[in-house]
Amino acid sequence: MSLAPSRARSRSRAPSNARGSAPIVVSMAPKPPIEVVLPPAPRPRSRGPLVVEAPGLSGGRGMFKRLIVACDGTWLNSDNGMMNGKLSVPSNVTRISRAIKAVSQDGIPQIVNYHFGVGAQGGKLNRIISGTTGEGLGDNVREAYSFLANNYHVGDEIFLLGFSRGAFTARSIAGLIGQIGLLTKKGLNSLPEVFEDVKNRRNPGYVPKNPNVPFPNKPSANSSKYADELERRGLTRLDIHIKAIGVWDTVGSLGTPRVGWLTKVGLQSNESKEMAFYDTKLSNCIENAFQALSLDERRSAFSPAVWEKPEGNRTTLRQVWFPGVHSNVGGGYDDQQLANITLAWMMSQMAPFLDMRDEYLFEQDDENARYYENMDEGVRPWSFGEIYNSATGLFALGGSSSRTPGQYYASDPQTGRPTTRPLRLTNEYIHASARTRIRLSGPGVSDKGLYECRALTDTYKLVVDYGADTSR
Repeated sequence: MSLAPSRARSRSRAPSNARGSAPIVVSMAPKPPIEVVLPPAPRPRSRGPLVVEAPGLSGGRGMFKRLIVACDGTWLNSDNGMMNGKLSVPSNVTRISRAIKAVSQDGIPQIVNYHFGVGAQGGKLNRIISGTTGEGLGDNVREAYSFLANNYHVGDEIFLLGFSRGAFTARSIAGLIGQIGLLTKKGLNSLPEVFEDVKNRRNPGYVPKNPNVPFPNKPSANSSKYADELERRGLTRLDIHIKAIGVWDTVGSLGTPRVGWLTKVGLQSNESKEMAFYDTKLSNCIENAFQALSLDERRSAFSPAVWEKPEGNRTTLRQVWFPGVHSNVGGGYDDQQLANITLAWMMSQMAPFLDMRDEYLFEQDDENARYYENMDEGVRPWSFGEIYNSATGLFALGGSSSRTPGQYYASDPQTGRPTTRPLRLTNEYIHASARTRIRLSGPGVSDKGLYECRALTDTYKLVVDYGADTSR
């Protein structure tokens, strides 16, 4: 018996055709196509050199980063936050470091490498010796330089910040980069010898202890052939640019306040020789340079190191004088109002290049307002913050003298003593806060009397075009 007709009847209710069986049409939903996900084909192994796209270049997939080296002043250490057994007031180097975002708004890593100042560690005697002689400053330069050399990649941006001798450190790092570039990881194996060669580049009698390191038959490091050979051997990277350097009140052409009696007894002479090789001039590798300078620092030992633009130099340079003594400008006193002004100025200079927290300055102003409340006094007018008497301690024994904006002389690179050649193209300016404090009869040093800025009144006359009192 055939079962076909029975199955056909069960599938269709259509009437049968007497002349024969017609084809049965069954409507069925179309089946979706089968999708098969295959693993990606392996990339063929290249037999040529590996080409890595440099991060940060236009159209590149990689991301460059910003390396920020921050060098604090003498005896300042924000890593432990203590000084003489109590909480220390942070310097502007510390504060601007904390204002910088870890990652910029457009996703660029901003890596801050903080270095505490000389004399910030050890026992009391060691701190005094290091602070007065600058011992350890060379180690700070090498340590910060090594950080940059270890972490730099093509396309990264470099920033240097510093206060006081930390400013000297930052400027020395810039000089080293301009002289020998940034050593590669391979080149860092020869770092001690390279530093010795650079340190003695002006010494005609220098005989290297390791004549074949970093390479045999090496010329003087004062010759461009030295850096060129380092690059040829893959030991350094030349033509490294520093995006910006910002410093507060660089002290001394050799990084150490010069105190006559300390030099006479030999406590500073050796350190002067050690520091003499650092080049703190304005190198062509620096794109932007900013310095905040103190108008009212009178300690002769703290003579400022003013930048000068060499002929043909393309650096954007701004050096601005502010009311206050050394640590009023660089930060560290209880009343931070004047330091807040220099901090705001420096942040405004760096704003085109670094992404910082917008609210940070307001937080600092609020904190200083709380200080005034705790002192049972009202918030002071802008630019009226206390100017402290800095002429205390060992450095006060070096004598006193007024600073002379716009009238500094070039220094001998070996001795640090001023020459007879005046500095030119220094791009110096007086900040509006100085004019305000003078014009509105602000308080003098230690809030005694009226503000008399000898750095300006001894040489310049305040020109005003308004108000009744034109004698000031």
